[in-house]
Amino acid sequence: MKTSIKLYDYNLPKNLIACHPTKNRDDSKLMIIDERNSIEHRVFKDLPDHIQKGDLLILNDTKVIPGRLFLKKDTGGIVELLFHKSLNSNTAVCIYSSSRKLTINSKLYINDMDFLTIDNIEKNYVTLSSNKNLMDVFIKKGEVPLPKYIKRKVTEDDIKRYQTTYAQYQGSVAAPTAGLHFTKNIIDQLRLKGVLIEYLTLHVTYNTFKPLNSDDYSIHEIGSEYCRIKDSLMRTIMQVKSNNRKVIAVGTTTTRALENYATKGLTGNYEGEADLYITPGYNFKIIDGLITNFHLPKSTLLLLVASLIGREKLLGLYEQAIENNYRFYSYGDSMLIKV
Repeated sequence: MKTSIKLYDYNLPKNLIACHPTKNRDDSKLMIIDERNSIEHRVFKDLPDHIQKGDLLILNDTKVIPGRLFLKKDTGGIVELLFHKSLNSNTAVCIYSSSRKLTINSKLYINDMDFLTIDNIEKNYVTLSSNKNLMDVFIKKGEVPLPKYIKRKVTEDDIKRYQTTYAQYQGSVAAPTAGLHFTKNIIDQLRLKGVLIEYLTLHVTYNTFKPLNSDDYSIHEIGSEYCRIKDSLMRTIMQVKSNNRKVIAVGTTTTRALENYATKGLTGNYEGEADLYITPGYNFKIIDGLITNFHLPKSTLLLLVASLIGREKLLGLYEQAIENNYRFYSYGDSMLIKV
C-alpha cells in the first residue's frame, strides 16, 4: 500500500533524542539542503549566511501556555487535562485522561473552593466551564506540557526555553519548535541583510502530533487548529514571489497555516480554523523553503516534510543526521530545506 505509514519509519538511537535544550538557542546544529541537493552541516547561528536579501521568513508567533492541569474528581481520583481551545473566557475544550469515566455536570476541583464543571464529553474531549477566566486558571495552576517522551519533571529552564523568543499570542500546548533556535540577534542580522521577517499565528494543539492509529495514513483525521493570517502578509508573499525570491516557512505549523490559506482559496484577513492535511503528492502553493526540526518516525509532520522533498531523499537526510549525531525532536537540531 503506497499510503502505508510504515514507509515513513526509521531507527533512531535513544541517545539522539533531545531531552534538554542546548545551552544557547543558536548553538544547535543546522543541516542545509539547497536546490542542487548539496548538503552542508553548520550551526544555527550561521543561518543569516544562507538566506538571501529579499527572501521572506515567516514565523509562528503563538505562545505556549502551561496547558497541562491535574485536577481532582468528586471521588478523589485525578484527571489530567490538556488544553485544546477556548470557546469563551469561561469555557474551554480540553483533552482528558482519567482511569474512570467522567460524567456530565460533575466537578473537577482545583482546590477545596474552586472547581470546573463538566458541560460535555465527546470521545476524549471534555468541555469545561468556570466562573473564573479559564486561561488564567491554566496560567496560574498548569504546567508546561513537555512532550511525553521527555520523561522528567518540568524545570524553570523549560518555562523559558520551550517558548520562542518572539512568542506573543497565548494559546498553544506545544512550541512551534523550529522557532526555538531563533535569537533576537539572528533576527536582527537577517533584517540588516535585507531579509523580510513576517509573522502569523497558529495555536498548536494535540492534533499537530496526534499519532496515527491506522497503517493507511490517508484516512487519518488531522483535526483543526486556530489560525490568524493578515492580508498584508499575503501581499508581501506575492511581492517576494514576483521578485523571484524565496518564501521560507519556519516550521510545519507555519507551513500548514499558509498552505491552508492558499488551498482553500481564502482572501483578505483570515481568522479561523486550519485543517489542511499535507501528505505526499500535495502541490505546495506558497512555500519555497522550510526550516524544521527532525520529527518522530511515522508521524504526520514527517509526512509533511516528505511531501516537500520526497520520501527517499528525506529518509536519506535523516540517516546523515544520525551519522553526524544530530539531536532529534522538539529540543533537537534543525534543517533548512530550499526547493
